[in-house]
Amino acid sequence: MRVFFFLCLFILSSCGCSRDEKPNFSNATLLEMARKGDPELKIILPENIAQSVVDCNLYTPACRYGVKVVVKKIEMKALFYDEQEDALKAAKRMRGYVTRNWALDDVTGEPILERFVVKYLEAEKAQDL
Repeated sequence: MRVFFFLCLFILSSCGCSRDEKPNFSNATLLEMARKGDPELKIILPENIAQSVVDCNLYTPACRYGVKVVVKKIEMKALFYDEQEDALKAAKRMRGYVTRNWALDDVTGEPILERFVVKYLEAEKAQDL
C-alpha cells in the first residue's frame, strides 16, 4: 500500500499542469528588438483616434490590438495577445509566425520578412509548433 501511495504521489507531482513559459514581450521590447534589425522601421498610425489600423475581429481568437509595421519596405501586421496560447492559435489559423504573445501576419511567403522575424524577433513558424 505504501508503494502504491508513493507511486501515485510521484506521478501527480511529475505531471503538473504548469508550463515553463517565457515572459510575454511588451510592445516596447518587441519594437526595440525590431529596430536592431531595421533602424528605419515604420509603424503605420491611424488617420484619427477613432480608427484602428488592424481590425482584431478578423482574427480568431481576436487580438487585443494590432499594428501595421513597415520592415525593409515591406508591410506586415503584429498582433498583441494577453496569452501566448491565443497568439499561437491565431498564428496557426493564419499560417503565420508567432513570438511569445505576438502573432505576425503577412510574413509567410516574404523571404525578407521571414528571415527578419526569425532572426530579430525570435519568431517561429506556427505550423511547426
